[in-house]
Amino acid sequence: MSRIKLVVFDMAGTTVDDEVDGLPLVLKSYDDALRSHGVEVPMEALNAQRGRDKWTVIKELGGDKAEAIYSAFIGVLSQNITKVREVEGTADTFRFLREHGVRVVASTGFPVEIAEPMIEHLGWLRNELIDGWVCSEQVGASRPDPAMIVSSMKKYGVSDPRAVIKVDDTVKGIEEGVNAGVYTVGVLTGTQSIQQLSAAGPDTILR
Repeated sequence: MSRIKLVVFDMAGTTVDDEVDGLPLVLKSYDDALRSHGVEVPMEALNAQRGRDKWTVIKELGGDKAEAIYSAFIGVLSQNITKVREVEGTADTFRFLREHGVRVVASTGFPVEIAEPMIEHLGWLRNELIDGWVCSEQVGASRPDPAMIVSSMKKYGVSDPRAVIKVDDTVKGIEEGVNAGVYTVGVLTGTQSIQQLSAAGPDTILR
């Protein structure tokens, strides 16, 4: 473990089981918010947006209704934060890495107003399971831009990209890792297929 210094984990779908009412919370929130303003987007198209900054997605889909849709989207997320839970084995993985001197960062396309209470609900910082977290809103760039990874590397003093692992369940998240030049791991705990993830070019996919 000595060569790896930092692991950046995606949240929803990778380390966070966000299924609510039979749908991943992200997709449910997009769908509910868009429909409430008369905008219908096929679930397959919404699924393809997973991993990206949420405001960026809604601006593209919502047109002149984007601000109202985003407000509704945040409302649905806020109402359901306490229903999410971590993917089985996440805490043990975080603990193992930190015990071996590896920095652990949670990263997300959720805005601060959702990411912060979600991490508090999960207890990751409180229980010292992660070193920190970062969201696309904070760095001003959406995946597949590697800004969140680059920001985390700078924060924890890691200069070699190959001393970093990015773990994600989405195409955009894998592309983020590829663009950062880090070792990129795809996982099948989300809603995108192994074929979709493979096409993004990860170093490996955990089955």
